[in-house]
Amino acid sequence: MKLFLAPIQGMTTTNYRNQYANIFGGIDAYYAPFLETTNMSKMDHSIIKDILPENNNDINVTPQLLGNNGPDFNFFAKTLVDFGYKEINWNIGCPFPMVTNKKKGSGILPYPDMIKEFLDVVCKNNSYNLSVKMRLGLISIEEGIRVIDILNDYPISNVIIHGRTGKQKYSGTVDLDSFETLYLSSKHEVTYNGDIFSHEDFKMIQTRFPTINHFMLGRGALKDPFLASRIKGIHISHNEKIEKIKEFHNSIYSYYKNTLSGDKHLLDKMKEFWMYSSIHLDSNGKYFKKIKKCNTVASYLQIVNQMLNSSNTWADSL
Repeated sequence: MKLFLAPIQGMTTTNYRNQYANIFGGIDAYYAPFLETTNMSKMDHSIIKDILPENNNDINVTPQLLGNNGPDFNFFAKTLVDFGYKEINWNIGCPFPMVTNKKKGSGILPYPDMIKEFLDVVCKNNSYNLSVKMRLGLISIEEGIRVIDILNDYPISNVIIHGRTGKQKYSGTVDLDSFETLYLSSKHEVTYNGDIFSHEDFKMIQTRFPTINHFMLGRGALKDPFLASRIKGIHISHNEKIEKIKEFHNSIYSYYKNTLSGDKHLLDKMKEFWMYSSIHLDSNGKYFKKIKKCNTVASYLQIVNQMLNSSNTWADSL
């Protein structure tokens, strides 16, 4: 069994992945947030900085590309292969309108002819493993079924299926019946993705789909960075967890403080950080409410230090 960390734009960038791996562990591969390939005649160093091997501290990273043009994809993929990457992931799952309106991400799922044309180009004599991350469809499961039928005709190494449609974004719950339909229709190895927030969620999914060996954790692993270790049966003491969360916060804060310009940018990133991470430290949410109102770094640090050092605020689940 392998556990993957999902790519989350703006969050799971290189520093976050490195610190997460060093402090928490439990993840077998980290999928990097997508790089968009459209209209690129040359590779810009700033665009690919996040997935440069020297910036990823020997952790297992899979780059992800977003696009619907085969030649553009091949241009980027060749550079990634030259970096030493063996797998490249094609994103046909992103649900946000700024992407889907361009027939990219899950926006391409209603257009099977475009997908086939794309794969005819990309899968011709490539020198890497192509994996795919997709949704059930943009609007309906029928779209996903047609896409799976097309993928079955190509040498895809892994199909990661998130059990929602693109139109759902992250609302509602995963549709396990529809996921099962796509899973059983696929000739390729399938990775399950969607709404694993606890060990109990994982066991339920594993029991329903006992032949699935790969699982992708997303928001659940950001909210509970001990989730992967718990799933793998690795015991971490309560005191160790407290120290690890403190270390993680301090490393992320230090990185953003040294790389972002201005207190507002720093505070915005740390507020986003706590949107996921406050679950263990702030069981009633009172500190997170204060963090969201912070407009100076000094006030932010004061509130965070209170939270990190107040043992009675730590959730029982920790």
